Amino acid sequence: MKKLQVILVCLVALALGMGSCVEDSKKYKALEAERDSLQMVAQNVTTDFESSLRTINEIEMALQTVREAENIIMIENQEGNSNYAVSQIEAIDRTIQQNKAKIANLEKQLAEAGSKSKQLNATITRLKNELDEKDTYITTLKNELSQSRSQVAELTDQVEDLNRSVENLNENINDLNAQTAEQQATIRLQETMMNTVYYVVAPMETLINNGIVNKGGLFKKESVSDHLDKNMLQAADKRSLTLIPLNSKKAIIMTNHPESSYNIVKGEDDMLSLEIIDTEAFWNISNYLIVSIK
Repeated sequence: MKKLQVILVCLVALALGMGSCVEDSKKYKALEAERDSLQMVAQNVTTDFESSLRTINEIEMALQTVREAENIIMIENQEGNSNYAVSQIEAIDRTIQQNKAKIANLEKQLAEAGSKSKQLNATITRLKNELDEKDTYITTLKNELSQSRSQVAELTDQVEDLNRSVENLNENINDLNAQTAEQQATIRLQETMMNTVYYVVAPMETLINNGIVNKGGLFKKESVSDHLDKNMLQAADKRSLTLIPLNSKKAIIMTNHPESSYNIVKGEDDMLSLEIIDTEAFWNISNYLIVSIK
C-alpha cells in the first residue's frame, strides 16, 4: 500500500513537471499566438459584418423613403404643385447619390476584407440595381418637369398675349361704343331737328308787335314775316304734335298748310282746337304754324 502511494506521488510529480515543460515550449507558445490571432480575425470579421449589415439597413431605409417620396411627387405633380415636386426630387436625388457612395464604400471594404459571401454580394447587387433604377427615374422626372415648366412658361406667354389682345379688343370695342353712342346722339339730334316745328297762337296785334306778322295796309293784307325769330315761337316735335288748343272761338291760320291735313274742331265750350290728321302733309310746305285768334 505504501509502495502504491509512493508510485502515485511520483506519477503526479512527473505529470506536473511535464506540463510545466510543455507550457515553456516554443510550439505551445506559437499555438497560443495563432489562437489569439484567429480570435482577433474572428472579432474583426464579426465587427465588419455587423457594420455591413448596418450600412445595408440604412440603404434599405433610404430606399423605402425614396419609394414613399415618389408617390408624393406623383400626387403633387398631378395637382399642379410643381415647386414642391421639384424640391422633393432634389432631396431624393441627394439621398440616392449618398447611398450609392455608401454602396461603393461597402464594396471596397468587403473586397479588402476578402469577403466571399454570396448572400451579401447578392444583396449589394440588388441594392445597386434599385439605386440605379431610382437614379434613372429621377433623371426622367427632372426632364419631364423641365419640359412641363417650359410648356407652362410658353402657355403663360400665350395667355399673356391673349390677355393683351383681349385688352386691345376691349379698347377697340369701347372706342366703337363711344363712336356709336356719338353717332346715335348725332342721329337723334338730327332727327329732333328734322322733326322740330314751331308754332304760335296769339292775337294779331301780338303777332305784329313781335315781328311775326307784317302789318297790312289799305290795299295790303297782313302776311307772315320772312324773317321769323324762333325764340318768339313754341318748339315742338311734329311726330307727337297732333292737337293744338287755340283757346278762342275764332281763328285764322296765317301759314300755308293743306286743308286736307287738318281740322278745326269745336269743343263743348265752343273753343276751337287745331287737329292735325296728316302730319307729313301738314308740315310739308313749312315747319312754321302761325295762328291768329280773336
